[in-house]
Amino acid sequence: MTRYRATQNTLPSNRDHHASTTRRPPVRTLLLTAAVAVGLLAGASGAQAQQATTPDPLGGAASALDLHQVKVVNNAKGVRIVVRMSPVDWDESSPVGEFRLLLDTKASSPGAEFADEVGIPGDGGFRALKGSATHRRSWTTYPFPGTCGKTVHERYDLENGTVTVAVKPKKGCLWHPKYVRVNVRTIQSGYIDGDEFVEYTPALVDHLPYKKKFTPWVKYSKK
Repeated sequence: MTRYRATQNTLPSNRDHHASTTRRPPVRTLLLTAAVAVGLLAGASGAQAQQATTPDPLGGAASALDLHQVKVVNNAKGVRIVVRMSPVDWDESSPVGEFRLLLDTKASSPGAEFADEVGIPGDGGFRALKGSATHRRSWTTYPFPGTCGKTVHERYDLENGTVTVAVKPKKGCLWHPKYVRVNVRTIQSGYIDGDEFVEYTPALVDHLPYKKKFTPWVKYSKK
């Protein structure tokens, strides 16, 4: 049975699995009322203090990696993101895909500064998306943590449907950003059935909150 471990992803890679069967996933019906859409967009315009929880507005129940909500905390202990998704029962299902979390810490700079990415099953980790090669190398967590990478704690507990990424404050690394926000995405490209990889065409993609959109800004608070 495959298991995920905290801080380091040591799952066997799925590079040796080749698609032998193609199965189209069931068509997903997406229902989103105008009230929900307006409420989310309105919330994105204002920053909230210390923490905020954003539910998945569209849903993605067709995917075994369906996102439910993300909680973002920005306080004296650092930045902490908790993603909740559908639990994976490895005895019943072996989904294949990937998880990606984008962390935006600078409102004045377009795009996210950091990403946490992992294959399911497979390897991955936290990394910086901007800056010099030395800066980016410092933020690496896998396979060996750099200076800033040591401030990052990653826990993939897919059996209980949670992914946690926490960054402790450290001068020269991430020192109490004034605002933070995230974008989360899962892709299920198929699943393992016995010794075969059954491919989904197209793959099942779930975004939180939306594709190329971020959750509301969460303002730093000492409390």
